[in-house]
Order: sequence, then structure tokens, then C-alpha cells
Amino acid sequence: MKKLGMHFSLLLAASMLGGLSPSLAAEGLENHARIAETARAYIASRHPWQQMKTKITVQSLDPRTKLARCPVKLEAFLSAGAKIKRRTTVGVRCASAKPWKIYLPVTVEAFAKVMVARHPIAPNTDISERDITWSQRDISALGYGYLRSLGDRGGYRSRRSIAQGAVLTPNMVEASSIISKGQRVQLNSSTGPVAVSMAGIALQNGALGSRILVKNLNSGKQLEGVVESENIVLLN
Repeated sequence: MKKLGMHFSLLLAASMLGGLSPSLAAEGLENHARIAETARAYIASRHPWQQMKTKITVQSLDPRTKLARCPVKLEAFLSAGAKIKRRTTVGVRCASAKPWKIYLPVTVEAFAKVMVARHPIAPNTDISERDITWSQRDISALGYGYLRSLGDRGGYRSRRSIAQGAVLTPNMVEASSIISKGQRVQLNSSTGPVAVSMAGIALQNGALGSRILVKNLNSGKQLEGVVESENIVLLN
């Protein structure tokens, strides 16, 4: 009896290691766990958040679903034109003499630290470190994007009111002005190998990289240029 019990235990262990429960193995049916793992592994190696901490969840198959045990390696695939997103439907197929395929919803949660408003921020406010805090969020669910820094020179200014605890998104902010209307600036112009600099006055506020109107102090002409730094405007 001891030998019989040991023999049964070994068969059970071998069956489980092979990805099949004893009942499914006996019936020649595919194990749902093997199908789910095929879909999970496919998404895990291809989703767009590879450098982040992620959680991948595969929706369980209906327990009543019965598919013939596949004698070859299962293949995962996406429908034509489909892209991997937070929630993606993944196909799994058996390319054997008796082929079959099935589709499973797979969800990816990707976590990263994002900027969150520490307190309510009024419109047209220059945003600084004292206005924000950092919080780990599932960025795959942030349909409007998110910000992970205060930006380059000049930083950001709020476009509208931002509620306390809100994740800061690109549509909530704009680049802060680094040149102010009425400010004296240097106007640089280059035509081929010749570069010319002249004094000017900014006629508008300007953020880094934005186009503003300026006035040439020598000629009095109104010109348009691109803000290159805190006091330089590059003329066309």
C-alpha cells in the first residue's frame, strides 16, 4: 500500500509540473493555467513599460471551456493592427493537427512616481518644488499623460486651476515665460557665415522655444524671433 501511495504521489507531481491537473490530463484537455501563462509571457516581453514596476493580470477562462491538449508549444498573438495597451485582448492558439485558438483579456498596471499637486494651484501660477509632491501611480491608467519633472529652464505655469492631489498632466501646464514684455534683449541674426547682434525690446512674454515679437532699437522695426535663452532672441 505504501508503494502504491508513493506511485500515485509521483504521478500527481509529474502531472502538476507538466501544467495539467490530473483530471484534465486524463481527459486529454488543455490546462487553463498554461494558456494564461502563454498570454501573460507574451505581454510581459512586449508591453511599453519595460523599465517600470508592472503587474500583469490575465482574466480567467470560463471553467466550462474545454480545449484539446496541445502537443506543441502554444503561440500567443494579437489581432491585425492591435497594439498593446493597459487592457489588451491576446489570442492563444494551438497549431497542431487539431488546431484551436482562444482570446483572453490581459491587463497591465505600470507604476511610476509622478508629480501631484501638494495644495490647490491657481491659474497662471509658476509651479515650483513647494507646489508639488511625488506619488507612485499606475501610469497606464493616466489617459492624459503625466509629468515626471518640472521641466527645463523656465519650468511650468498652470493653465487653469489644479486641485490638491491631482496628478499634473501636460494639458494642465504650459512653459513658463523666461522673457518678459518690455525686457531689453539681445537680437541675434545669421545669414550664411555672417552673424549679427543688436539690441532690442521684447513686445511679448516668451517661454523657451516660443515665437515672440520684438523691436529693433536701432531701426525701430518690429520683428519676430524665437526665444533662445533668458535674454536672447534668435531672429528668422
